[in-house]
Amino acid sequence: MSASSIPPIVKELQAIFEKLPDRELIGKLRGPKRRGRPGYNPRILWRCFVVYYVLGLPSVSDLVRILYDNPSIAAVCGMHSIAEIPHQSTFSRFGSRLARPLVRTLVRNVTRALTRALYERFPDFGKSTAIDSTDIKAWSNGGKKYRGVPSDSDADWCVKQNTEGNKKYIWGYKVHILCDTQYELPMVVDISRGNLHDSKKATPLLRQARYTYSRFLPDYVICDAGYSSDRLRRAIKIHYKAQPIIDPNPQHKRAFARTKKTPEWRAIYNRRTAVERLNGRLKAHRRLNSVRVRGKHKVMIHALLSVIVCQARALAFPDQVRGCVRSVA
Repeated sequence: MSASSIPPIVKELQAIFEKLPDRELIGKLRGPKRRGRPGYNPRILWRCFVVYYVLGLPSVSDLVRILYDNPSIAAVCGMHSIAEIPHQSTFSRFGSRLARPLVRTLVRNVTRALTRALYERFPDFGKSTAIDSTDIKAWSNGGKKYRGVPSDSDADWCVKQNTEGNKKYIWGYKVHILCDTQYELPMVVDISRGNLHDSKKATPLLRQARYTYSRFLPDYVICDAGYSSDRLRRAIKIHYKAQPIIDPNPQHKRAFARTKKTPEWRAIYNRRTAVERLNGRLKAHRRLNSVRVRGKHKVMIHALLSVIVCQARALAFPDQVRGCVRSVA
């Protein structure tokens, strides 16, 4: 196949695969040599999972259908005949393997390596950051229980107000994200039960960012009123030498009185919308809101894969990243 005849989606997938620092992960998944029938190549299964999130497919059955209907996509994953395409149950078992403790750490290490690559690729990356959470629905019904236990016992009720001011109740999880506001790219991701208060995950996210990149010293850490906490403000100032731009909760009278919302403060605070746009893109295009697994460890892998694809694509196509042209100019 000539270069001119390669479909654009195949070129995109090839570029993303080249940016994935997954050698250690694949080595662990492959494991030692053993007797008996050889299993599926873990590199093929891993690439299929990446395709799953790049294309934003609703379910694994749709992934299998895409592989059957598009031989070029199957080939870029390493499969050159229909007989090599795994069954849906094979992908389910592979997803369970990714959720195992050591393998899960290696998947998170992929995001850490990609974050470090983003620091090297984009000027001033990580200087202006924002923290926010978004709710995702569990693949379970919190109102139905079997012997007193819901089908996903790690999930919980999340109560939020919609745009009309009415409360909405979601049985699921919260995804907590620390992102760069200039390029709107994720740096750290974590999950929690749906009922956990947002502020309790802010400091752990900052610690993970420092662990990922030792020179993590942002100029600003921007948060909404859900993170209004004097302890968090002190931690940002003392440990990260950054200026906390946190909208004070009116119930926190001292913080509300101390915060002077000058035009400069408001201009910086308005950058927080970057993390909201990122959440929207991850949900709409990278499957973040299409949970098809149960249990916090599997949901963690789900969130990590969504972020991995977002980061790898930014490195593969830096000219398409928001803010890149502005920073070069």
